[in-house]
Amino acid sequence: MSKTLYPPAQPFPVSTNATTFGPQAVSVITPSRSYQAITAVVVAEREDGKLKLSVFRASTSPGGIGYYSREDYARGATGRFERIGKSAYKFEQCVPPAAAKLTKVDGQDLYTLHDLTNDEIEALRAALPELLRG
Repeated sequence: MSKTLYPPAQPFPVSTNATTFGPQAVSVITPSRSYQAITAVVVAEREDGKLKLSVFRASTSPGGIGYYSREDYARGATGRFERIGKSAYKFEQCVPPAAAKLTKVDGQDLYTLHDLTNDEIEALRAALPELLRG
């Protein structure tokens, strides 16, 4: 059995302009429980005004076991999230950084690198319907 060769595994990317959600947020892409079971985190950010999601999930590729894959999605013309690509890299650890703060907003796990103010929590609560509209 041949192994698929990948570039060296990368550390989990941290962006100050992104919000990291727990695996339950992947339900906006698919109702598949198996996909949710292998999802570590979902990272949401805006790129040129467009909402983009990156799903970090346990790799199922030969040679990638023990690492995480990243699949990218964006809201398409139909209003649903559509897959726009997959990273050629695998990632070593897909958990929020040790210093990340967990805040639950309307049943969603949100990780940030600072304590959220009440105004920030309310802004995220207002943004959740757009994100969670499947």
